[in-house]
Amino acid sequence: KQWYQRRVRGQCFRMYNPLVYAVDPHCSYVCKYGNSEKSILFVSMSATPFGMAQTGVPFGNLKHVREYLGLTEFDIKAPKEAHPKLPITGWETLRSDPEGEKFWKFFESRYNIREFARKCYVTTYCPVLYVDEKGKEVTLLVCLTAYEIRLSVFVTYTSLTFVDIVKPSIIVAVGGFTHQQVGKLFCSREVGPCVYPLLHPAPSNPIPCKRWVAVANDQLVFAGVPQTIAGQDYVASAVKEEKKKKRAASTV
Repeated sequence: KQWYQRRVRGQCFRMYNPLVYAVDPHCSYVCKYGNSEKSILFVSMSATPFGMAQTGVPFGNLKHVREYLGLTEFDIKAPKEAHPKLPITGWETLRSDPEGEKFWKFFESRYNIREFARKCYVTTYCPVLYVDEKGKEVTLLVCLTAYEIRLSVFVTYTSLTFVDIVKPSIIVAVGGFTHQQVGKLFCSREVGPCVYPLLHPAPSNPIPCKRWVAVANDQLVFAGVPQTIAGQDYVASAVKEEKKKKRAASTV
C-alpha cells in the first residue's frame, strides 16, 4: 500500500510508502546507481518527511537529487489520504531535508558523483515514513505492533537479498538503530561485509553541524571508505598536511 492508517496504543499513525507513489524516481535512482556491484553500501534508517517521502530517493533532499545525483523531474502520484500537515508535493516541495542536505553535502564536497557512485550506493533499511495524528514523524521504535514485526521480517529479507546482489565489502549504517539492526543480520555470517556505524545527521542530534562533519569523517576513515573510493590515489589527511608543511618550509 502507498499509505495506511492504524491506531496503536491509543495513537493514530499513518505510513507513507514512497516506493509506491514515488516509484518512478526511485526506479530511476536504482537503475542509474544500483546497476552494478559496489564496494560500499550506505544504509539509512527510514524515509524522512521532506526527503525520501517526497522524492523517492534515500536522503532525498531535492537540491542534491537534482544537482548532485542528476535525476530529472518526475510526476509523483501523491497519496489521496496523506496527512493535511504533510502533503506530498514531490518535485515542487519548497522545504529542504536537513538530514539529506548534510549527508549529500558531505560527499559532494569531497567527490564528484562519478567517483562516489563507482564504489558506493545508498539505500534505506525501512523505506517508509510514519507520522502521528499531528503530522509529525514517528520513529520505527514507537510503532512496535504485530504488523511492524511482520514488516521487520520483510525488511530483513529484503536487506539480505539486496546485499547479496550488490556484494559490498563495507556497510555503513547511518544511526544507532540502523547499525544495531543491520549488524544483527551479518554478525552470524562467517563470511560477509563488515558493518560500521555513522553518526546520524538528524537535526535532533545534539552535535553541531561542524562537529558532525569531523566525527563522520573520522568514522568513515576508520571504516575504510575514503581509502576504498580513492584506491591507490588515497592520501590520509595527516600525510597531506605533512606534505604541505614540507612544501611551505622549502619555500622559506
